[in-house]
Amino acid sequence: MRPIPTQQPLLTSSSTDQANEAIRVFLRARAGRALRPAERAEYSRLLKVYTRALRGEVEQAA
Repeated sequence: MRPIPTQQPLLTSSSTDQANEAIRVFLRARAGRALRPAERAEYSRLLKVYTRALRGEVEQAA
């Protein structure tokens, strides 16, 4: 099994867009099949990054 490349999206003003794009790229590369356990863990990590970025942008807007 090949190692899963991880990407750490930078937390900048466009961090939500970067995290969203990282999720899209990750899922496109695996289109048409179920995620393996290690891939599910990476997807979960990416979702957490996206959620933190989104919360940060909401807090800045408030």
